[in-house]
Formats: sequence, C-alpha cells, structure tokens
Amino acid sequence: MRGDKPVRILHFFGGMNRGGAETMIMNIYRHIDRAKVQFDFAVHTKEQCHYDNEIMDLGGRIIHLPSPAKAGPRLYRRSLMQVLHKYGPFQGVHSHVYYYSGFIMRIAQKAGLTLRISHSHSTQDSKTDTMKRRIYRQFMRYLILKYSTHLFGCSRAAGQHLFGPDCDSDFRFKVIPNAIELSKFKLGNKHELREKLLLPVNVPLIGHVGRFHEAKNHKFLIKIFHALLKKLPDAHLVLVGDGSLKNEVETIIHAKGIDNHVHMLGVRDDVPLIMSALDLFLFPSLYEGLPVVLIEAQAAGVPCVVSDVITREVDMKLGLVEFVGLQSGIDLWVERVLRCLQLERPRFEERFAGLKAAGYDVEQVATDLEVLYSNSLVI
Repeated sequence: MRGDKPVRILHFFGGMNRGGAETMIMNIYRHIDRAKVQFDFAVHTKEQCHYDNEIMDLGGRIIHLPSPAKAGPRLYRRSLMQVLHKYGPFQGVHSHVYYYSGFIMRIAQKAGLTLRISHSHSTQDSKTDTMKRRIYRQFMRYLILKYSTHLFGCSRAAGQHLFGPDCDSDFRFKVIPNAIELSKFKLGNKHELREKLLLPVNVPLIGHVGRFHEAKNHKFLIKIFHALLKKLPDAHLVLVGDGSLKNEVETIIHAKGIDNHVHMLGVRDDVPLIMSALDLFLFPSLYEGLPVVLIEAQAAGVPCVVSDVITREVDMKLGLVEFVGLQSGIDLWVERVLRCLQLERPRFEERFAGLKAAGYDVEQVATDLEVLYSNSLVI
C-alpha cells in the first residue's frame, strides 16, 4: 500500500461479460482485501457489460480502450500510455487478452511498471490458422516471454499453448486455479428450479452453462440431447448463457421439435442454484482452458460428461467426470449420459476437501494474489 491507499492493478479484458475468465477474476475480486489491493479494468469495448456495475460498487473503474484490431498498434499504444498516466499509478498490469498480452506487456514495461502478468485461459485463440495469424502468434509470444514478469495459466495445457510447450521449466510460470466460493454449493435445492420451470420434481434435468460460441459446440450438444430423448423421453435441458449463436441454436431446437424440452435461461447470477438442480452437466466443447463451470458442477456434486479435448486437470477425482471423444458418435455420448445419470453424488464434505486440496478455494487464491500484487519485486 502507498500510505493508506490500496495499490491498484489494471486488468485487461475484451469486456467484463460473464465468461469463464471474467467470472474467475470477479470471484477473486470479491474476496481480496480491497483495503490493500484494488482492481481497475481496461476493456476493448464501449458497451455496458454484465459485471460493470458490480465492479464500480466494489471500488473499481471501467476504463475504455480502443479495439486493438480497429485502432492499430500506434493508436493503441498512445491510448494505453495516456490511461496509465491519467488513472495511475498502478502497481502492475494483469492481461487476459491472450496473444495481444504481448503488446500490452511491452507498453507496460516501457511505462516502468514492474509487475506485468500475462494470463492464459484457453488452449486456442479461435482464429483461422493463416500464415499471417501464425506470424502474429509467434511475434506476440516473443513479446510475452520477453516482457512479462509472471506467466499464469488456468491449467498447464492453457499455459503451454500460449507460452510454449516448455513453460513448465520457466520460473515465471504458475497455474492459478479457476477458484470458486465453495460454500455456495453446500446446500443445494434440487426442486426450486424445477418449480420455476413448471416441471415435475422427478424429471431428469440436463444442463449446460456457457456462452453461445462455436467453441462450446451447442449444435452437437443439441444433437446429443435429441438422441437422448429417444431413450429418456421425459428429460429436459437447460441452457444458461448468451452469445452470437443463440438465435441459430434456437432455430435448430425448433427444427427438431424439442422446444418443450429445452429451456433457455439467459445470463444468470444464480449458477449454484442451477447446478444444484441438475442431474447431469453436458459439456462437449471443441476447446477450453480449464472451465470454471466444470469446477462448479463438481462442487455441486453433479456428474459431468465432457469432451476429451478438455484437460484432465479439470477432474477433481470425485468420480464425477466422464470424458468422451468428439469423434465417438452420438450413441456413445448418449450411453455415457445414461450411465452417469445413475452415479451417486459424493457428500459435500468430500467435495469440499477435494476441491480445496486442489487449490480451488477462492479465499486462498485471493490471499496468494494479494501478496503478489502488494509485494512484487522487480524481476
């Protein structure tokens, strides 16, 4: 702390909507000692985002920067330098914008900031693999490795994808678990959501939480559920989230004639309530880092059937995660869903102990980062 003021950390995001990385940082923000450390958020959008009001309530600032793709490097550099001067001093920067973190790290180093964190939350950047894109990735990785003082990944797989396959041997690299508030998943009510949806208490309820984006593979998810209905005709599916593909997914649901079995719940703040109501969590993603929602599902004791591209690090060894290949075919996915619906949920004490031992208690992660943010030295 400088006098009686908290040190300030500037986080970089595209926008503070309810995504995995954003939710993880908000979990930490709520639990960090804000008398010692405060967060500000540099975002690449002018739109109002889901977490903006809460950030301001917690004492943070939303700082708008131009979109890197539209602004170009010169305008972006000038804009960021102005932000650092106007809103600072900052103890450091913590960037979550994947490869573009390299350019941010370089600017921060030139501005004299001694804490510069690049944080990887995924195993792909979702961009077409062109020659131009490969050159961009190579150059940005070079900048990240040259100018970052710390390299964080939500998993080793996410770290290796952004920082290189040898990042484990880099003393700057550390896995920062996508920690959650475990106590919220202790006392679940299996019936409350069903009552709100006007469903019988005993219908099988399948769930998915995630933005409507290509990576989440909603089209395949709907195919699985449609096939499942032939075996389990009273099953229902809840989809939580929003995104650019939502209307397209709704059209597919309607075309298959399963509207009455699928419930679109939008963006929600009551994920623990939803998780506690589910009988199974279905997650056939094309790629991920380490999804917060799978940690939340296991905290709630919900069996999870997930694609095998997701890192095994997500499995908390509670007997709740079943990996299935994306090329395995619909029948195998349905078979695994039916099998996992029969699993018995571990007691909360067992779930709590397992997740806490694996580092997923947000209070501990917040404390560790508080120390880093407050006391970092020049590297």
